[in-house]
Amino acid sequence: MTWRGPIVLALLLALGVGGGYVTSWALGGHPQAVGPAQPVTATSPSYPVDPVPELFPDPDFDPLKPDVELVRREVGRGDFRLSLDVPAGWSFSPNSLNEWQWRPADFETFGYYLRVEQVLSNRRSIAWTLDRRIDELYEDEAAVKVLSQTSDSLHYSYVTSNHLRHGFLTWLDLTGSDNAQVEVAVSGRKADVDGMADLISRVADSMVLGKR
Repeated sequence: MTWRGPIVLALLLALGVGGGYVTSWALGGHPQAVGPAQPVTATSPSYPVDPVPELFPDPDFDPLKPDVELVRREVGRGDFRLSLDVPAGWSFSPNSLNEWQWRPADFETFGYYLRVEQVLSNRRSIAWTLDRRIDELYEDEAAVKVLSQTSDSLHYSYVTSNHLRHGFLTWLDLTGSDNAQVEVAVSGRKADVDGMADLISRVADSMVLGKR
């Protein structure tokens, strides 16, 4: 009769271990299969996002006003000498043989200015030149937004050195060649937008080859 004790004890232990395993499995605690590590798919994958630049206050001076006084000037050489109206009293500086700039005499950093450039050598249509310039802006500048666009002009904003800037561009065909020959640009602050829009329109309308 003594052999029954160990047999009963072993049976009870086996039932206890098995019941514990079943209970653990049912509760989700069953062991995982062992194998090579596999990547886990993210439920909400995220991608790097460029931070929005912090904007500094614009310099505080009077905005460029519409109907600023203009005077006649000439730039360029030879057969492609240009005659145009520019703001009276603004200082003139040639950036190169085919690019010129005018700024107020009391110009401050991040203020407004006018730029004129001959682009005749590119031998490209105005439509092509405009599309290419938009591509260049997105490549070279930060936070670019195209605000308005026509077949030969562009108004956009961008951020440089933590300052919000506005730019106006227009291209002219002065000889009927269907190619862009002159680029006119005005840059400034948001406060200058009305004055810049007026200025670039009047300068572009005044542009002629040779003397006027």
